[in-house]
Amino acid sequence: MSRRRGRPLWRTALDATIVVGLTVLALAAMEMLPGTSTTGGVRVIDGDSLRPADNGHDIRLQGIDAPELGQRCRDARGRDYQCGRQARRHLKAIIAGREVKCRVMDVDRYQRSISVCHAGDTDLNRQMVADGWALAYRLPIYVPAERSAKNARKGIWQGDFDQPENWRRLNRSDSTGSRPEPD
Repeated sequence: MSRRRGRPLWRTALDATIVVGLTVLALAAMEMLPGTSTTGGVRVIDGDSLRPADNGHDIRLQGIDAPELGQRCRDARGRDYQCGRQARRHLKAIIAGREVKCRVMDVDRYQRSISVCHAGDTDLNRQMVADGWALAYRLPIYVPAERSAKNARKGIWQGDFDQPENWRRLNRSDSTGSRPEPD
């Protein structure tokens, strides 16, 4: 009669190592999965982008497009002003040192979390559009806020401006199609 042996110790250790490794990878990946949340302090990069204080992946506000940092617009009197910098200042003012909570909806080709973010009860995405410092972008949810800002001539709607998407295309830093880096 042959006696059946148990599993070799090396195999049990290998299986345990694989399970622990996969668990660590899964937890790390959850940071980038749609539907996850991030909370904490942020640095405002521009009018539609944030950088978490923990130096995690940058966050792009979903459904909006703000002027780029180097972009200039014209006010109601036709004078040039730095609308990209003004959009960034406005987003900083809305956040006003409060903790920001973001719900990740997607990840873009630059590995930024595409998110809807709140500072307290304020939806940052919607507020930037409602205040006229960003456009509704490829999502109809913010179109009424844009229409209202445009009719009230708020923010960039006070004068004339290039669509941020068009401005980026005309002001690319090189022929690879990458976006100009914020300063």
